[in-house]
Amino acid sequence: MHRLGLSTRVESHSVIVAIVGELDIATAADLQEHIQSAIDDHGPWLILDLSELDFMDSSGLNVVINAYRTVRELHGSLALAALNERVTKVVRLVGLHRQVPVHQTVATAVAAMDALEAKRQAG
Repeated sequence: MHRLGLSTRVESHSVIVAIVGELDIATAADLQEHIQSAIDDHGPWLILDLSELDFMDSSGLNVVINAYRTVRELHGSLALAALNERVTKVVRLVGLHRQVPVHQTVATAVAAMDALEAKRQAG
C-alpha cells in the first residue's frame, strides 16, 4: 500500500506543503486535494517541499502542473524546493523547471516568493 505524508505550514506569505513518500497514481489524488485545501485556506503563494519525496511519476507531475495553473489563475506563484536527484531528473525531463522555479532549500524558496510578491504588489 502506498502512503503519502502531507503537511502544511505557513511561513511569511507562503504556504508550504511538505510531501513525504511516493507520489504516484495511488497517491496523486490525495496531494491534489491537500494542495487545493492549502490554497483555499492560505492563498496562492505555494511552495512544495520535496525534501522527503522519494519518487514521482507522471501522475504526480500532473498534480504539480495543475497546482501551477491554479495559483497562476489566482495571481499567485508556485515554487519547488529541496528536490532529490531522482525527482530533479523527472522535473527536468519534462521541462517543468522552465515554468516553475526550483530552489535548493525551502528557505531560499520562501525568500524568492517574498521578493516576487513584494514586486507584484509594488507594480
